[in-house]
Amino acid sequence: MPTKKIHNARLCDNLKMLLVLGLLTLSPQAISGEYTDALSDCLLTATTEENELSLVRWMFTAMALHPAVEEIADISLSAREQANREMADLLVELLSRRCFSETRLALKNEGSLALQTSFSALGQLAATNLFSDPNVAAGLASIATYISAEDLENRLDIGQ
Repeated sequence: MPTKKIHNARLCDNLKMLLVLGLLTLSPQAISGEYTDALSDCLLTATTEENELSLVRWMFTAMALHPAVEEIADISLSAREQANREMADLLVELLSRRCFSETRLALKNEGSLALQTSFSALGQLAATNLFSDPNVAAGLASIATYISAEDLENRLDIGQ
């Protein structure tokens, strides 16, 4: 029995690393197989609106650690831990329950890259959700108040 327990612990550690790498990879892999595609589809279909919000929170709390924004993105340790717990629970739920068959087939037939590729689809879903929010879109559009069309035309030398 101890050998099986050690094997399961190693497998769990490897899966954790793959999941984190997959979620942090926002660009989809150019090549994916039918099982990876099925897993990606299942993950997206099985993700509820509430799950999407958990994804957005987790992604934002992780991005807030970047040195360029850490000073202005004041995320408490408890908020970051809560986002991590929610995300971990979601990943376990998706892989071991909602998309169990697709996960097994993808891993068996296409290897660990299948997880990374499939979870990048979740990362893209979170980013799309984040940036399509009307408040976020308005915040991004507010840069227009600092750009003068006339000044831009003059600098680009495209005036009449």
